[in-house]
Amino acid sequence: MHNPKREAPSPKPSIKKSRAAIVLSVISVLFIALSVLGIWLMRRYLADPQLVREKIGEHYWAGALATILISAIQVTVALIPGEFVEIAAGYCFGSWIGSLLCLLGIVLGSCTTILLVRRFGSRFVYAFYPKEKIDALPIINDPPKRNLLTLILFAIPGTPKDLFTYAIGLTDMSIPLYILLTTAARFPSVILSTLSGNAMGTRDYALALVFVAVTASVSGLGLWIYRRFLRKREEKKENTSNDAGES
Repeated sequence: MHNPKREAPSPKPSIKKSRAAIVLSVISVLFIALSVLGIWLMRRYLADPQLVREKIGEHYWAGALATILISAIQVTVALIPGEFVEIAAGYCFGSWIGSLLCLLGIVLGSCTTILLVRRFGSRFVYAFYPKEKIDALPIINDPPKRNLLTLILFAIPGTPKDLFTYAIGLTDMSIPLYILLTTAARFPSVILSTLSGNAMGTRDYALALVFVAVTASVSGLGLWIYRRFLRKREEKKENTSNDAGES
């Protein structure tokens, strides 16, 4: 009996997967290199705030560009909390310039993340986060309230904003709208972190401690509110399922 010739499986999924892996590897290597450089610079100069700011003054634009890139990579790779980058920016550049640089980096990193997600699809997202975690997010499951939820969730300190950014890439939200909502929502948290860094840079350690304590407290409260919100949402979903099963 003649067996029909089987068609070779399409190589497209594997090609997409390998390209996503290459992109992730390049981003990770770049992040590690910048982290090593940052640690070396901190060990050499951080003990003297005046020396740090003198060095920044000598290489102002290079330092500003490095801060923007580090903020962008932090959003895309999501290995370290953004607060550390923001405090360092405030330490080196002051609160307002530091905030501006961080926000520019966050916008750059967020746009890069969304474009990568829309280019490589859900596989790119699941390389960082479990599918169940992404599918459970309210900004995925509640399109009519997506804009409002995005504004609220990004405004609450302590919520996993990098996770939200990856999730937004799976939706049809426009990038300009995303930038408008999230920049407005992030600003209070960013300025609070850079204020603490600036206080360290001016050796006002008591004030820096106050800012750090406030930031930590607000972040902890925000994370608690977010988890409580998810728990209540899950309970409501279970109750609705039970009621539907009984009827």
